[in-house]
Amino acid sequence: MRLSRFVWIALVPALAFGAPKGKATPKKKKAPTSEPAPPAEPATPPAEPGSGSGDTKPAPAAPASTPATPAPGAGSGSATPTPPPPDKKDEKPEKPEKSEGPDVDALRQEYLSLRDELFKSRARANAVSSQLYSTRVQIKLTYTTGRYYNPQKSSIRLDGATVYEDTGGAIANDDGVRFDGYVAPGRHLVTFRIEATGKDDDTFTSVTENQIVVKAVSGKDLLVAAKARDSGDIAYKWKKSESGSYGLAVDVAIKTGAHEDKK
Repeated sequence: MRLSRFVWIALVPALAFGAPKGKATPKKKKAPTSEPAPPAEPATPPAEPGSGSGDTKPAPAAPASTPATPAPGAGSGSATPTPPPPDKKDEKPEKPEKSEGPDVDALRQEYLSLRDELFKSRARANAVSSQLYSTRVQIKLTYTTGRYYNPQKSSIRLDGATVYEDTGGAIANDDGVRFDGYVAPGRHLVTFRIEATGKDDDTFTSVTENQIVVKAVSGKDLLVAAKARDSGDIAYKWKKSESGSYGLAVDVAIKTGAHEDKK
């Protein structure tokens, strides 16, 4: 038995060396397995197009970038939203141009309309008061030194309410009636205010304000006539001698008269 084992051991290497050549070939096939490494060469060509050698392949790469751009712009629809923004921009500059100029004029017109409505409301109030009160009051105001001074603003208040206001120097042109209305019998306050400017030198200005008390008698008319003046000479004398004076005064004459028939 021992001999047979040694025989087998000796035969195994002999069989290995005496094996047919077909079995040795698989070993050669294993060598080609290492040869597939060269097929890695196709990997190099992709590197070459990246470098710019491939002319046909980089062209499709460019269109790939173009579809990416339309995606955020919503494709062809991006062309439509562009026109509206310029239209809005054009509208915005137009609005400020229109609103810049007319602001002052609009405010002035609104002021004049409000003043007219105020005067109309006073007229209506006078008409109503004529039915309630029996005493009619007329107030006059005249500026007697309009040759040397220009009355810029004048006003009359009756019991604190403004019944006359002028900014055109009307009191220097005539001695017309500035207020005509009805009041309750009794005591009333009348205030005259005149703002004047020197004609020879408009840097000299003056303000005259006087308040008086009148009494309305039931069943009779009341006439109040005021004359304002500035007898000073500072407006035309200052340039010559650097001296001058103001002579501000308001003279008021009051009287009752027979009651006229109400219209």
